[in-house]
Amino acid sequence: MRTKTLLLIAAVGAAGAATSMAQVFSVNAVGYVNKTVPKGQFMMVSNPLKAATNTVNALFQPVPVGFQVFVYTPGKGFEVGTFDDLEGAFLPASVGSKEILPGQGVFVKNPGTSDVQITFVGEVMQGNLSTPLVPGLQIVSSQVPQAGTAKELGFPSTTEQGMTPGDQIYQYVPNSGYYVSTFDDLENGFLPALKPLDVGEAIFVKMAKANKWDRNFSVNQ
Repeated sequence: MRTKTLLLIAAVGAAGAATSMAQVFSVNAVGYVNKTVPKGQFMMVSNPLKAATNTVNALFQPVPVGFQVFVYTPGKGFEVGTFDDLEGAFLPASVGSKEILPGQGVFVKNPGTSDVQITFVGEVMQGNLSTPLVPGLQIVSSQVPQAGTAKELGFPSTTEQGMTPGDQIYQYVPNSGYYVSTFDDLENGFLPALKPLDVGEAIFVKMAKANKWDRNFSVNQ
């Protein structure tokens, strides 16, 4: 399957199509992804590309005063960083310096009266990719910048892949709330059916036991 996303890609050392539905044929590729955070809304976002620096301060720029990033640590809960224009960074500094890598994600809140566009720039993750899934709640995302359901993007979705009855995926829909799918062992899949995820969208997952989200990917697929 070739890469077909909203990702705009420039191939390194090879020619590639640079359109909003880019198809790239290259071993290494870099590009950018635009994510729009609606005014006055919460949103779950991931870091869809590996940048040179992947901290909250580096990834979420420029943003208006009061823009917030909520970093969730399993077993500990949320830490909230708020953008301060005088500091030009998120405060407290412990949140601004948090690293958010592909496969992870955060909540963000745009308190303003205008939509905010975040541009992620970096390298497309390729090769044998694996995101650990811990017992309990966790925010995760596809390491590959593609759209599709979690299952289509490689999330384990059968008992053979280690799923346990009651495991859940929470997809946050701005202005609406969570869409929750629960793993059913009789159906050997999620009910209700999983909805597609956008490029750069993160999800909450609730797992009964440890697992992993594996994907082998190349831009030449």
